[in-house]
Amino acid sequence: MLSWTFVAAAAILCLLPPGIPARLRTWLLAAGSLGAVVLIWHAPLLPLLGLTLGTYALGRLLPRLAPERRRWLQGIAIAAVVGVLLATRVRGVAVIGLSYLALKVIQHLVDAGDGRTAAVDLPSLVCTIFFFPTFAAGPIERTTQFARELERTDRGLGDRLRGLDRIVIGIGKKFLLADPLLAYAHPIFQEPTIVAPAVLLSAVYAFAFGLYLDFAGYSDLAIGVARAAGVVVPENFDSPYLARNIGLLWQRWHMSLTTWLRDYVFISATRRMLRWTRNPLASQVSGQMITMVLCGLWHGLGWNFALWGAYNGAGLGALAVWRHRRGPAPSGTPVRDVLATLATFHFFAFGLILFACDLPLARQVVNRLLGFLG
Repeated sequence: MLSWTFVAAAAILCLLPPGIPARLRTWLLAAGSLGAVVLIWHAPLLPLLGLTLGTYALGRLLPRLAPERRRWLQGIAIAAVVGVLLATRVRGVAVIGLSYLALKVIQHLVDAGDGRTAAVDLPSLVCTIFFFPTFAAGPIERTTQFARELERTDRGLGDRLRGLDRIVIGIGKKFLLADPLLAYAHPIFQEPTIVAPAVLLSAVYAFAFGLYLDFAGYSDLAIGVARAAGVVVPENFDSPYLARNIGLLWQRWHMSLTTWLRDYVFISATRRMLRWTRNPLASQVSGQMITMVLCGLWHGLGWNFALWGAYNGAGLGALAVWRHRRGPAPSGTPVRDVLATLATFHFFAFGLILFACDLPLARQVVNRLLGFLG
């Protein structure tokens, strides 16, 4: 992600003068981001631009249709977007940023059908989808929220300078911490049967922290570049490893993705399950499982990613059942909070074995660790 072309594009973006009108700034950001995405990541401009223009046209059309026709057209369009994403994954075609673009397009179509996108004009939509600081790794902007952000008066030079702090922090997380930790963990996971179990356990911890710092570092970098250009994008991580249960951890992990999944998958899935089961708890647990399996498959088409999602879905479901039977957790003592935080972290960290390894390797890693810990 961080190349000389990225640095040059970021520098040009940050040099846009604070005093220019919001409308002109939106056009400049949209055009500049399109050019940067093509130059930096060699994105197929015409197909992606065609998808964006089609999304804009559908967004204008959907609110005018009768409800039944709107639902059909909306469903066909969303299925087409998902189909394109799946086709590229199955064929092994690497289109950087396509997964994030797909989520933005789906969100816009759903919100358009509900009449919430009237204020999103074409340059705002293009800028939202192609905004190059966040194009490759998030955070995921909502088109309606980002359009409002683009209309705001530039916060000025003083506020922009705060973005430089986030850029430095992001670079530090990524290159000084995440890369060495992941470089340590990956070779160990490839040969789990020939390394000492204690070394294998250290790789689990290294991967857990390295993955978090990698994602969070990219997010800090994107947030910092956007801030230095006078644009505020949503936060993406909020100390997830300090959470006291798996539900809180997921509320703090990749927040722009998890809130997207909550709003556009979990709520819909839970409502449908409730109509079938008439059982709120069963509907919630089913909705959590569906959402997390889809979250896993969004990260990669493989059984390991599907099981990683199901593992976390099972954790969230167990928490929901526990709360249903025992009621809200009482205020904890410091010792209890620390133990809960450690248990939550270890549950999540050991699940990441499925994220790091395919199923045969994951099985070897788990068997080796169980023999060591047992």
